[in-house]
Amino acid sequence: MSAIWKPVLSVLAALVLLPVFTTAGLVAADRVMVEFEKVKTDAPSGLEYEYTFMVKKHGSGDMVEGADFMISTDMAAMPGAHHMPHVKAEPGHHPGAYKARLDFDMAGEWTLILSFTEPHKDKVVLTDMVGDADGDMKTGHSKHDHDKMDHSTHGNSNE
Repeated sequence: MSAIWKPVLSVLAALVLLPVFTTAGLVAADRVMVEFEKVKTDAPSGLEYEYTFMVKKHGSGDMVEGADFMISTDMAAMPGAHHMPHVKAEPGHHPGAYKARLDFDMAGEWTLILSFTEPHKDKVVLTDMVGDADGDMKTGHSKHDHDKMDHSTHGNSNE
């Protein structure tokens, strides 16, 4: 390539790519950000929660009404091993609030993937700790005060 064409091609490339970068900047300002709260339900599993997701515009912080999204999950410590059915979020009681019930099959850290189709296609990934951190998890273990337990039936009373 001759030395004359290099500057010309550089200018043409910049002119072609400028709208792409400008559009990407506008889209980034319109992306959504999500905060959530959860309340444990009385479900038999002991690991069902009702989530309230507050969906806001990233650029302005305004609440997003009319959002449409599905929630999928994955366990952070065992990617691909634990999946639950996808759940559609429903409008909540306040503008920009959406509700969904998630019933987990194991306590631990979970990834929540919110896949939006409205107000535009977007994906938000959140993490949440499910279950009680001090032993009251769905793992077959229960909370107890180890020093006050009678271990004489274990065969070794010093356990």
